[in-house]
Amino acid sequence: MFYTKSRAKVGKAYKWFPRARVIQQPVDTQMLGEKISERCTATPADVHAVLRALPDVMAEYMEAGRCIHIDGLGNFHYKLSCAGQGVDRPEDVSPKQIKAVRVQFVPARKKGPFGFVRSLVNKISFVEYGKGEAEE
Repeated sequence: MFYTKSRAKVGKAYKWFPRARVIQQPVDTQMLGEKISERCTATPADVHAVLRALPDVMAEYMEAGRCIHIDGLGNFHYKLSCAGQGVDRPEDVSPKQIKAVRVQFVPARKKGPFGFVRSLVNKISFVEYGKGEAEE
């Protein structure tokens, strides 16, 4: 994982922090399908078709109030943002308070030798963008 040095205001002072850096172009559905097909018996076209159908199927279940759990990956569910639009009484709560609907993703976790580890984040090494060796 690459990072860059980033300056941000904390209270009245500025501090420096590492910030995740994405490089190159995003991995698209086609590339993902080809890589997945190398690890199983499905063809790239089959994987691609499944990946294309996945967002619609997930949205259908989530709109019905369900959480999506994908083994080894994690859970997806809707989260509502009301942006400070709270009310004083429970009977005044309404959908008009909702400013945005977001998808919350929580990586799966499994027990490791030193406690629980999350999928997708358990084997990361850090490299300053433009520098050399990784730091664990």
